[in-house]
Amino acid sequence: MKPRIVLYAAVAQLLGAFVFLSVLLNLQYPASNWLSWHLLRPSLDCLLLLIFLACLACWSHRLASWAAVPVCAFYLILRVLLIGDTVVPMYLNRPFNLYIDSGYLFGLYDLLKTTAHKDDALQIAAIAILLVLGTMISSWYAWRMAARTLANKQIRTSVLLIPPLILSTTFMAGWRPPEKPATVRFGEELLSIRHQLDQQQAIAAHMEETARARRREPATLTGLQGADVLLFMVESYGHVVFSRPQYRQAITTTLTEFARVLDQNGFTAVSSYLVSPSYGGSSWLAHSTLEFGLRIKNDLDETALLRSSLVPLASYFAKNGYHTVSVMPGTRFVYPEGMYFGYEKAYYAWDFDYKGPSFGWAPMSDQFVLDFIHRQEFTSRKRPLFVRYVLISTHAAYNIQPQFIKNWESIGDGSIYEEHQPLHYPIYWPDLTNAKEAYLRSLDYEFTTLGDYLSKYVSAETLIIIMGDHQPNLQLTGKGQPWSVPVHIISRNPRLLAPFQRRGYTPGLIPAQPPPHAGMETFMQGFLQDFR
Repeated sequence: MKPRIVLYAAVAQLLGAFVFLSVLLNLQYPASNWLSWHLLRPSLDCLLLLIFLACLACWSHRLASWAAVPVCAFYLILRVLLIGDTVVPMYLNRPFNLYIDSGYLFGLYDLLKTTAHKDDALQIAAIAILLVLGTMISSWYAWRMAARTLANKQIRTSVLLIPPLILSTTFMAGWRPPEKPATVRFGEELLSIRHQLDQQQAIAAHMEETARARRREPATLTGLQGADVLLFMVESYGHVVFSRPQYRQAITTTLTEFARVLDQNGFTAVSSYLVSPSYGGSSWLAHSTLEFGLRIKNDLDETALLRSSLVPLASYFAKNGYHTVSVMPGTRFVYPEGMYFGYEKAYYAWDFDYKGPSFGWAPMSDQFVLDFIHRQEFTSRKRPLFVRYVLISTHAAYNIQPQFIKNWESIGDGSIYEEHQPLHYPIYWPDLTNAKEAYLRSLDYEFTTLGDYLSKYVSAETLIIIMGDHQPNLQLTGKGQPWSVPVHIISRNPRLLAPFQRRGYTPGLIPAQPPPHAGMETFMQGFLQDFR
């Protein structure tokens, strides 16, 4: 073959590899329109990596060939970073953090697996594996091909001279990339990680200072006079149900019925809003924020918290004669962090001996959970109780929901749910754009269950706290919503409600407080002060 033809073939291979890599990096996920001219735009990131390979090839052709592997790995990291920059703001209403969010990959896989139908889950998993492997193999092949073509001195010289000349000229003329290059974003992420790690020492110091200050003001909880305290954390129960007209009408109907049940049984309610540290997910941040009285914004804060000497809410109850119980039916994997929350007894998914079907992500229904815990903890208790329930029937993706069972005595081990067909909604996670009806129905089920439970099983001297953990997915809320969640305080004893009314809680179940709202971290200290 003539040298000129060989050169042309090598140039064609290099251009083909570059176009393929640019298109792959330009692909947006998720996107309503996959095919657009945007895909054919030359990628500045690919060009920079190509120039880097050309520089290595000047030293050694073999070095450039070996470097194709780490270059490909870096390229794939950039691909993940660009997906994260789209997906995380869309669902969680915050910027993507490579260091923190990379730890959520298994949780995302688990959510997909548990919310999809079995056959669909297998199909989606197979497609995902093929796509990932195909992307990795094809990217590696393209970068290896590029490295081999750079062994040609003419091609290498052109790559080192022409693109930098064009870029410098266009920059001098005022041109700027329409989007921030992923390479720059990666650099920002590295600086952010270093900054976050540096901050951990300051965060840990602040936690210890707070712990010392709290030890100087011990809480006796004598103001409760031995009343039981039940804390219900309602998954994805957010401010949006009151702020958006299409939600407010439905939740008003739900809460009106809930209020009717409470009123018939002598309960009174007051309500307010608190600002959650999370949005659309990461419920554990809300739990930690509420129960340690310090705002926990991310998993780095959580790590520092669990190493601190801060005393959690449950420990204050335990020191003052209460039996403390944590109920987390959605926890299906080993959870050693649970011990830091100070509960004497903890129930996880495997502790319920449940014999019924699962409901999407939720391994059991909240009605079964309430009935089981009542039989285990309330019928033979010898001390007042503080019970924290992490309810799960309102968890995304809302596509499979249990029916309410009127006869609580028939619930038993949950096998009765095999006779009651669950409600199915045509929702396929992660797309929740059509989940409004299902989301509202899940809240209706939750308050129907809570109302019936409270009316049948809760004694007079009980303080009930019902609180959302965070807003639902951004696809359900829309942009511009606050991070606030409703909180309802309920009791038959007006004395137990009075401290909350003094703090601005308004009568009824529909909060009336305009923003800005107090942070969820303020609840614990206010509670301990009010019932000191």
